[in-house]
Amino acid sequence: MLVLSNRIALRQQRAWIRPVQGYTTTATRSLQQPIRVRFAPSPTGYLHLGGLRTALFNYLLAKKTGGEFILRIEDTDQSRLVKGATEKLISVLSWSGIKADEGPIHGGSKGPYVQSERTELYRQHADQLIESGHAYRCFCTPERIDRIRKLGLKHGNQIGYDRHCAHLSEKEINENMEKKLSFTVRMRTPEGETKVNDLVHGQVKFNNRLLDDGVLLKSDGFPTYHLANVVDDHMMGITHVLRGDEWLPSTPKHLILYNAFGWKAPQFAHLPLLMKPGGGKLSKRSNDAYVEHYINKGYFPEALNNFVALLGWSVPSGESEIITSMEELVDKFNVNNLNDSPAVVDVDKLGWINKQHLLDRAETAEGILSMANYLQPIVHDTFNKKLETDYIGKVIEAVKERIRIIHDVPELCEYFFIEPDYTTEDAKTLKKKLKSKPKDIVFSDNSLEGLKALETFDTASINKYWQDVATSHDVNYNRIMPVLRFAMTGKGVGTSIPTTMEVLGKSTCLERLDKARNYL
Repeated sequence: MLVLSNRIALRQQRAWIRPVQGYTTTATRSLQQPIRVRFAPSPTGYLHLGGLRTALFNYLLAKKTGGEFILRIEDTDQSRLVKGATEKLISVLSWSGIKADEGPIHGGSKGPYVQSERTELYRQHADQLIESGHAYRCFCTPERIDRIRKLGLKHGNQIGYDRHCAHLSEKEINENMEKKLSFTVRMRTPEGETKVNDLVHGQVKFNNRLLDDGVLLKSDGFPTYHLANVVDDHMMGITHVLRGDEWLPSTPKHLILYNAFGWKAPQFAHLPLLMKPGGGKLSKRSNDAYVEHYINKGYFPEALNNFVALLGWSVPSGESEIITSMEELVDKFNVNNLNDSPAVVDVDKLGWINKQHLLDRAETAEGILSMANYLQPIVHDTFNKKLETDYIGKVIEAVKERIRIIHDVPELCEYFFIEPDYTTEDAKTLKKKLKSKPKDIVFSDNSLEGLKALETFDTASINKYWQDVATSHDVNYNRIMPVLRFAMTGKGVGTSIPTTMEVLGKSTCLERLDKARNYL
């Protein structure tokens, strides 16, 4: 059984809590039906990948058990709010396919679902804790608190408060109230220990002597996370709380509050931290830590969901890691397969996963059209060309094996949308490799007239035509292709040339051949 010290609790980012040997999380095998879970982000900026994972796992658990997924906005820290962040967050969740059953948009019987609209409720419960002796008013100034904290650190004591106001007499409290002194409300931490039965880590024990008398209600009347979180989870009937590992050290405080109120606590599951490939926690200062970064890059929502789901959860043994839809994720999700090992955010793996989803979409005409519709405005903005989705769909079909994300199409294969630039370094390098005889053959009048005369201009016909030309001139077919690649693309690598020519169309191919001969 584990004992989590206050030193570790205060340094949350280093707290690698290992599962207890021999501990069986039986609750994972008999989950209450239906389950009510929540995702409770703060609107302080973009949605972190860890936030998406938390939302996704809660959503999957709710849908797996026929329960409800609630979205709650925790905006009590008014100093950190970012205008428009709530709307953006809801938009990103919608993009991901995560729809709340209750929340700020859809409403519900347990609202309001924005904490700043529930402040009176928190004040009432803070008063209740004071009356029952489980909390007390603290009149200490910020200057004194800071002085006590620094003094404690100097002597190796990391408890942030000395409980000075916990021992005030009723007379002293009344005098302070009459003077209208500013105060916070602090939790009165009991003696003993607190046990957390976690679905991921097993049972973890906390020594209460090493827990601070944390602030529950700030001097501005707004609650801290601890009070608001517990009150809201109880009032909204939350049965299970899935959240990041960094919140495990706070969980004993929450359980103490549940006991103080006489409420049944939900079941907790703390998910492993997200790590960078080279080690270290995935920084919120890095753009690639945020969901919007991947949306803007053109990753598919089903691919990002698939990738994020694998950060702390494993598919059933022997099954593929590629999960093509939210419905399939719901079907396969099981909390028994959550693990406690730090999860590495490997963007290369995400790219591979996205490619599998891209290839899956490309299997159907509907899937090709969905990608073409997405790409059409990007092509227009990039090349100032409004092309039909039918043509863009053919491009995608041609290059699908060579790309990982849909944005690769205009970035790597611009020759499908604009004329090649035969003066680039890439084109010049390719040009140096071309042999004289193959060049003469490709640009001869007979070859061009023969190409023009082809009745069927598809990959098979184009391929056969140039094979016949090569044979008739006793030249290796593979010497012909680089010349055509130079003319069609101006690039050293790319999609099969016969396929490229089919997509471009006969007239465009003849125009490019005519232009390219002037650069050889």
